[in-house]
Amino acid sequence: MKWNLQLISQWTDGEILSTHVSQFSEIGTDTRKDLTGQIFIALKGDSFDAHQYLDKAVQQGAAALLVHELPTKFEALKQKVSIILVKDTLIALQQFAHHYRKSLPTKIIGITGSNGKTTTKEFAAQIIGAYRKTHYSQGSFNNHWGVPMTLLQTPPDAEFAVVEMGMNHAGEITQLVQIAEPDVVICTMVGTAHLEFFGTQKNIAAAKSEIYLDSKPEAIRIFNQDQELTYDMMLPVTKKHPSSRMLTFSERHNEADVYFKIDELTMRGIKISGIIAGEKGEAKIPIFGKQNLTNLMAAATIAHACKLNPEQIWKALPFCQTAWGRNQFIETKIGAEILFDGYNANPDSMKALLENIPLLKTEGNKIGVFGQMKELGAAAAEGHREIAQLAAKAGFKQIYFIGEDHLNFSEGLANSNYTGEVFIKAAFESSMGEKLKASLHPHDIVVIKGSRGAGTERFVEFCEPLHWSAKK
Repeated sequence: MKWNLQLISQWTDGEILSTHVSQFSEIGTDTRKDLTGQIFIALKGDSFDAHQYLDKAVQQGAAALLVHELPTKFEALKQKVSIILVKDTLIALQQFAHHYRKSLPTKIIGITGSNGKTTTKEFAAQIIGAYRKTHYSQGSFNNHWGVPMTLLQTPPDAEFAVVEMGMNHAGEITQLVQIAEPDVVICTMVGTAHLEFFGTQKNIAAAKSEIYLDSKPEAIRIFNQDQELTYDMMLPVTKKHPSSRMLTFSERHNEADVYFKIDELTMRGIKISGIIAGEKGEAKIPIFGKQNLTNLMAAATIAHACKLNPEQIWKALPFCQTAWGRNQFIETKIGAEILFDGYNANPDSMKALLENIPLLKTEGNKIGVFGQMKELGAAAAEGHREIAQLAAKAGFKQIYFIGEDHLNFSEGLANSNYTGEVFIKAAFESSMGEKLKASLHPHDIVVIKGSRGAGTERFVEFCEPLHWSAKK
């Protein structure tokens, strides 16, 4: 067992209200899932309060409840399960995770970045996991409750844990670093995601740099040498942590610790060559897009920081693959191919994708399907006009768009004199899916991208995909 009731109470500054089960190895926060034998942590958010569902948690098998209040109607639960009362369940979750992390021998890897952090996390875990027991966060568990959950799910015998760290406001990365105390840290790149909250890229860079400035002095710090905003983070870090070990990766400078270049790009993969810690090599990797080169270099540098030798890293690279909704290759019954990237979208990732489209060779047509980019604030209108202009020049026979910025997207296409077929709506309609399906032929390529909230996977479902799961 990982934890006992007394230890959890001590770590969370809690008070034990009742004792039934005393030993636990799992935690849960969702009453829709099986909670058998778990500690249920009753979190309270802006639109929900799990304290109203404590009875359901017990019905789902929870053996203990961590609460910051016990409504009168649930007093009888003291006779059924163990209960710990704390001041605030979110703070308690973070304290719990921090103390557990300190008890682990596991090396923690912290990853942030406007784009690529989830994919870099997946690649790094796949490379390191080929040789060492490695845990990593599932999906995008990267915020003030997701990071603690990832830490608490780390097996005691894991040698490494790869933890994604996201943020919407300044100071959030600092808080996550304090909880996780990572041994290796990296910012993949600084883009325009979250402009709604920060206003400028420099402000985003300042917030991202917290992962370097506020990590412990002995942490290994990895820098992207190809972007000015990330490269400039090195000087203040050097001043604050002069003895810290620093590693770099680059596709422009072959003197970096990891240097890669793309030799060949196809719909089904890329062929790269380069240098890892002085050792030359090459690899063919079944992932799409030149934008993934940064993610591969970042992951290889993380593996190097974790003491894998260059030969091991070169051998593991061909086994890297992207997660659901991230440059995902999907075949269809009719013979058309889909590139689905519907998990996240911002102007930088949209541009990166669209730059690849003219490089794709096909006997059929190319069709572009796009969804709203979220969290752009005042930059949303211009951002959607610019993306539409790029899409107009990418070689698409048809272009679809759904989202609240549909008028701005339409304006961008009109300004570019796009002559192909256009299907644009404020929200998804089944008729759009039917139109897409009816227009498909063998060898066509359909590129689908948008923020997760846009629900662009609905277009995939109309195309009769093979080996496809709609949910992840």
